[in-house]
Order: sequence, then structure tokens, then C-alpha cells
Amino acid sequence: MNIKIDQEEFEKRQTRLIQEMASAIRNRLQTTGLGEDQELVESLLFDIGAILDGSAEMKVGGKPLIPFLAFAKNRGSDEVIASKGGSWIHEVCSDAVEKMFEENPPS
Repeated sequence: MNIKIDQEEFEKRQTRLIQEMASAIRNRLQTTGLGEDQELVESLLFDIGAILDGSAEMKVGGKPLIPFLAFAKNRGSDEVIASKGGSWIHEVCSDAVEKMFEENPPS
């Protein structure tokens, strides 16, 4: 596997992933009858983002469990695009959710 460090491309892909995750959370809350609470969407996205970022403290066998997010260049590719410092989803989820609710307010 070839890991390509490309900050700009990683950020584009991470931003799109965040948008998809926020939308999926919002849609699931709606379909289960829990409404469209912006704060709840943001809280869930933050928690999931912190897990994916490795910001949430996790251990396996007493040793730190630190995930590292990378994106395949395309399906079947042996090249992945990564950021030198890993992902930072939990740091930007608030802005992403706010933007989503501004662009598509609850009905």
C-alpha cells in the first residue's frame, strides 16, 4: 500500500465525509421520530469524529488504540491519501452542522 500525504486533497475528502456523516445522523433522527435537533446532530457527530480521529481515549489490551483516517484514491487502488497529522473531524463538526442547518433548515 502506498500512502500519499496530500493535505489539500485529504481536507477536501474529510470535509465531504463530515457532510455525509452529519446528513446521515440528521436523517436517522428524523426517520426514527426524534426530530431535527441541531445540537443533538452536532453532539453525535462530535463523538463519532473523536473516535475516528483517535481523540477519544481508547485502549485494546491495555495499549492505546489510535485510528488513522485515510482515503482510497479510487476503488481498488493501492494508494491512499492521508494527512500527516491524521484527521480532525471533532474540531470542525460544529461548523459543518451549523452550515448544513443554515442551508437546509428544519421543516
